[in-house]
Amino acid sequence: MPNRRTATYSELFQRLKQEATVMGKQFDPRHIISDSEAALILVIRQEFPAATHTGCMFHFNQSIHRKIMGLGLGTDYAQDASIREQCKQLMALCLMPVSEVEYEFKRIRSIASPSLDDLFTYFYRQWIDGNVPLSMWNFYDLDHRTNNICEAYNRRFGTRVMKKHPNLWTFIQLIQSENARCEHLIIQLDAGASSSKQSTRTTMFQRRFETLKTRFSSNEISAKMLLDKLGLLIGGHKI
Repeated sequence: MPNRRTATYSELFQRLKQEATVMGKQFDPRHIISDSEAALILVIRQEFPAATHTGCMFHFNQSIHRKIMGLGLGTDYAQDASIREQCKQLMALCLMPVSEVEYEFKRIRSIASPSLDDLFTYFYRQWIDGNVPLSMWNFYDLDHRTNNICEAYNRRFGTRVMKKHPNLWTFIQLIQSENARCEHLIIQLDAGASSSKQSTRTTMFQRRFETLKTRFSSNEISAKMLLDKLGLLIGGHKI
C-alpha cells in the first residue's frame, strides 16, 4: 500500500469486494483482527458494520513498550523491578474483565511512581479516552489475541519473492504455487488433519490465563490480585 490513509483503505476494501463479486463470492468478514490505526478502524466500521473488530495483543503491548522507550524510561524499566512491575500491570489491563479495566487503571495510576506520569497520561489519552474503543483492545474473552500468524505468512511469502527477484512472470508463478499450496492445505483440513499447533509458550500462557480467570470468577482472588498475577504472566514469570 502507498500509504495508510482512510481513502486508501476504503479503495482497498472496495476492490476486494469487487473481486469477490467477480468470483461469485461475497467479501464480508465476520471477525477482523488488526492493529489500532485510526484510519483503518474508521474504514472497517464503515465497510463492515456487522463485523467484530478486535485489536492485536502483541501490537498493543508493543505500542506501550515503544512508548516506555520513547519517554526515556528504558533504563528504569530494565533496572528497577518496581517500575517494570507497574509497566507490566499497565500492559496486563488488556486481559482484565472490561468492567474492571477503568477502576484498576485509576488504582495503579494513583500508586505509580511519579516517573511514570507521562506514560499513564499517554495510556489514558490513547486507550482509555482515545480513538480506540476499550472493546477493541480487551482480550479477556477472546481465544485469538494476535494476528501474528498473518504477519508470519506475509514474511514467509515476502522472503520467497525476494529470493526469486521476480519479474511479472516469476511473480505469477509464485502466486500459482502459493495457491496450490493453500488448496492442498484445505484438502488436508477437510480430510480431518489438525491445524497448526500452538507453541509450548502460547499453550502455557493460555493455561495459566484460564486458571486465573476461573479463580477470579469464583471469587478466590480479587481484581487487584488478578491484575498483579496477570502482570507476572505478561512478564513471563510463573504464577
